[in-house]
Amino acid sequence: MTAAVAAAKTLLRAEARLRLARAGAADREAKSRAIVERLDALPGVRGAERLLLHRSLPSEVATEALLATALARGQRVFAPRVAGRRLRFVEIDYDTRWRRSTLGVFEPESGSEIDFAEASLLVVVPGLAFDERGHRLGRGGGHYDRFLAEARAANDVEAIAVAFELQIVPEVPAEAHDQRVDRVVTEKRTIAP
Repeated sequence: MTAAVAAAKTLLRAEARLRLARAGAADREAKSRAIVERLDALPGVRGAERLLLHRSLPSEVATEALLATALARGQRVFAPRVAGRRLRFVEIDYDTRWRRSTLGVFEPESGSEIDFAEASLLVVVPGLAFDERGHRLGRGGGHYDRFLAEARAANDVEAIAVAFELQIVPEVPAEAHDQRVDRVVTEKRTIAP
């Protein structure tokens, strides 16, 4: 990564965290409900054979309602677990036991790891900032970029980001290895780059 891009990402991360911190919990909760409703209305989400879905941090779009709905529909749901520099998705159900990772994220304690070659994937992606071209700024570990690159090399993958409108910026600094998302769903719109 070039020094200029790294510096621009660091600055944007700080700005995005500040914006999220300024948004009140009640406001984030209401907007999260609208985002999840908009996301769940997408035919690809409702019809996904395998839905890859994270449990959100307090400042992120709350995904718990979608997780519960997908399990109730009988969809196969997979959640991420960090293993070193890799992000592994394992199958979850109502009885899954969760632990808090070193990054502060709830992740499943165990479960069968996803096989990329088995079927197409729909992955719901978190992040700090997004632009209308599908560029995404994560928290800096590169976990989702590495995961998406590996999964896309093996099969058909649709990556849909969930974000508050305040996380949409004119431009996210990006390099060739940064993976784009296919759509960004906010409380106001669905952006399809």
